[in-house]
Amino acid sequence: MPMSLAADPNAPAPTARQRTWLFAALRADDGLMPLGVPHRSLDLMRERGWLKTAPATDDDPLQIRHQLTPGGRFALLSVGKADALLSVLTSTEPGRIEKPMQRQILTSLLREGLVCRLTRRGEQDQDDEQFTYITTLGRRLVGLPDEDATPAGDYLVAAFTEKGLTVAVETDRNGDTRVVYRLGDIEARFFREVWNPGFYTYSVRHPAWMHDKPWTALITYGADGAVEKHLPNGLGVQKESARMAAAFTAWLADRDDAAFTA
Repeated sequence: MPMSLAADPNAPAPTARQRTWLFAALRADDGLMPLGVPHRSLDLMRERGWLKTAPATDDDPLQIRHQLTPGGRFALLSVGKADALLSVLTSTEPGRIEKPMQRQILTSLLREGLVCRLTRRGEQDQDDEQFTYITTLGRRLVGLPDEDATPAGDYLVAAFTEKGLTVAVETDRNGDTRVVYRLGDIEARFFREVWNPGFYTYSVRHPAWMHDKPWTALITYGADGAVEKHLPNGLGVQKESARMAAAFTAWLADRDDAAFTA
């Protein structure tokens, strides 16, 4: 682990209030400190290299804003936390923190929103075995690229709603989740495969970044009509969801399997 990613043990640590402000800047997409921080505190954090003056904007050219620096991010880290978060670079399962860590470190990472605990079904169910994954905030803190943590099904439900179709997320007896459409003699189930060590899970609840398989549609209609479709992926879950909703809507118009295209 690069030691530069952890705060200098000889440097002053941020106070509780300073940590709150620095984390607020970390959560902001532009890295800007929230408004209302006392000028004296801003000056002190800038002097310590945690902040820098942000370029003026056309919206408010006279408003001086401050932006989080790499030094400010590192001030929020201990060696143990940095070691745990960066361990995802060598994990066998993407995004999962497999490296053992002290309970105190895990508790702190969870409290600060730097990691989350998910079941094999992609849910935060306390009754099932959970595994630790780095969050978008955790990625930002150690300088890794952001990932989309939105559940894949949320995008598909929104895409169907935009088309005027009513769907729901359902869970079967195996714990697999699907987006389901039912009307008259038509039932359509939509899901994406997610690899869990040893088997695939049919899921719409896993975060979007965990999905590398395309949407699958299983449709039954009439006495014995059935169609299975897989649309190409590689565009990102949100765009792929919009394409699936559009393709299914076209199919509904005349139940022509050939109309089910990308």
